[in-house]
Amino acid sequence: MPLLCVSLLALLLLPLSLSCDSIRPPEEVKDDYMAIVQTDLDNTRGSIATLLQNSSCPELKHKPHSCTSNNTHVIVRTLHSLTCKMKNLRLPHTVGVTTSVLNSIRCPCLEKPTKEPRVRSKRRRTLRQRRNEQKRSRRETNKLCKANAILSSMTECYQMLNTILMVT
Repeated sequence: MPLLCVSLLALLLLPLSLSCDSIRPPEEVKDDYMAIVQTDLDNTRGSIATLLQNSSCPELKHKPHSCTSNNTHVIVRTLHSLTCKMKNLRLPHTVGVTTSVLNSIRCPCLEKPTKEPRVRSKRRRTLRQRRNEQKRSRRETNKLCKANAILSSMTECYQMLNTILMVT
């Protein structure tokens, strides 16, 4: 019985230990936004808008977190979460902005475990590749739409952070 309790306690505390609380003052995060991150966000939003020019975004099932707190540490934590979600999309267009936000917050994302490559016959692989070309383009468009929504939420969070720190 004690082993079960220890295991349950570890499972409950694990997400808390894996979350990253930035030790960087929110004022410095705000300054980085004004100097670097804002330009990266604008450039990334522009490149994604160009790619999505001829396609429409479906309504997202799960909207990205938005900043609703007046606590600067919660806002920075939300920015970290949004940035890690964007990094997990693995889009080449978002590498610069994710890097600049993570460097600003000074809090890395946890890496996803890598999958072992599967071995398939060449014939099956080529058939699947042909069949999945349309699915890939739809998936890519969906990823771009998610990235666009995340960028909007990140911009909102930075604006809230700026507003809160101006009042203080």
